[in-house]
Amino acid sequence: MIRIEGLTYTGKGGRVILEDIHCAFAAGKLTAVLGANGAGKSTLFKCINGEVRFRQGTISWDDRDMKTLPAPELSKKKAVLRQHYQVSLPFTAREIVEMGRYGYFKTYPTERCKEVITLITELVGITHLMDRSYLTLSGGEQQRVQLARVMAQVWDSPTKERLLLLDEPVSALDIQYQHQLMQMMQQLTREYGFTVIAIVHDLNLTLQYADDILMLDKGSVVDQGPAVSVLTEQNIQRVFGISVLIEKNSLDQLYIQVTPRKLETISL
Repeated sequence: MIRIEGLTYTGKGGRVILEDIHCAFAAGKLTAVLGANGAGKSTLFKCINGEVRFRQGTISWDDRDMKTLPAPELSKKKAVLRQHYQVSLPFTAREIVEMGRYGYFKTYPTERCKEVITLITELVGITHLMDRSYLTLSGGEQQRVQLARVMAQVWDSPTKERLLLLDEPVSALDIQYQHQLMQMMQQLTREYGFTVIAIVHDLNLTLQYADDILMLDKGSVVDQGPAVSVLTEQNIQRVFGISVLIEKNSLDQLYIQVTPRKLETISL
């Protein structure tokens, strides 16, 4: 369990970016973090990942303050998938994935590392890309390779506690791979006990796959809980400023439909 209590983060010029955040992320759950641009989602990720210092509040992992956890321990149980990566050297996709295992070998990958990489690349569906130059891959293919890297990093966590922080993981993927990735995250949480926290902008994708939702607005928590309880018409109107209808399709699944808004007539 990742628990955040009373977290306040102030940026440059004294601007409060996160204020008195109280929330929790359960193991074995996929939690989506939602909010409009500037809501504080990426800053929250940076706080959890230890990239920025905050003066008020605590972030604990199973009742242990994350600030006190040794870096070698954290590196094998927590990994971040960012939106963009700058890779200028012609590494192969295999070499990129192997970077996630650097904490497990000194010179050459061990047999266990090779086993884990084979398992993960099959799971992510990138086996056919492994010997290609990373620089020749499409944006979506690169994203999947990076996902395999972060999975490889935490796969053999000594404590079996594994946290993935995914910053807009489906942003570069076409619709087929968006659903495949979200299904994969469900598998990691339900079958392997991963804790997955993901920033997602697609509300319908979130409603379909997320177990829980943390909704932020202007640096504060609006709501947190099961997806169907948080993604209400009222919350969406408050946070995103749009009117929606939440209905059921022919498969008895909920979906969100934006209410058409009459546009003003433009005089030419």
